[in-house]
Amino acid sequence: MAGGTAGQGAAADSLPVLAVLLGLIAESSEALDSADDAVRVAAATELRTRMIEVDLLVDDSVIWDRIFGCFD
Repeated sequence: MAGGTAGQGAAADSLPVLAVLLGLIAESSEALDSADDAVRVAAATELRTRMIEVDLLVDDSVIWDRIFGCFD
């Protein structure tokens, strides 16, 4: 994979599943962009839970760990 992500695990099981995951992110974008830290963290936590329900690979993905780490 380009961008130094090789060996870090898959972001999704398939392209259609990745599209669903990106759609979930889009649905949460307002809360994720909130000026309130508590709102952002809660939204990220809920989003990750929903994403794991769609694709279990999210739970063990280094890529998603790095993305969600931005909300800690």
